[in-house]
Amino acid sequence: MKRKIKIITFTILSLMFVAASCDKQKNYPKDSIVGSWFSMEQSSVYGYRQYNVNIDYNGYDSTHIIIYNFHNLGYELETYASIQDTILTLEMTSSFENISGTGHIERDFSAIYWEYTYSGQIFESLFRRP
Repeated sequence: MKRKIKIITFTILSLMFVAASCDKQKNYPKDSIVGSWFSMEQSSVYGYRQYNVNIDYNGYDSTHIIIYNFHNLGYELETYASIQDTILTLEMTSSFENISGTGHIERDFSAIYWEYTYSGQIFESLFRRP
């Protein structure tokens, strides 16, 4: 009986070790900016704040994206940006608010670093996958 308990315990411990040593798979597209992101933003106006955003391609063109809830403006407002390699350039919002700036995408699509101005104020933001 003791031998069976030792074998079962050893088997369970071995399986736990194997599972823990496996590489963790990322749960987001490895080759796409599209999807949900978590924004952490810093500015002299609002201080530190966090909110969610969604990114989608603008039609079938993978060089232009739409960002929903950029700057925590709401999901009904669309912010448009273009992509060239790993650089994002903000173009405009659907309400034509005064927004400009750039972002840099990590090559593995795990983060986007933003520096932009909105209504004359400077903001820095980091988008991470949830």
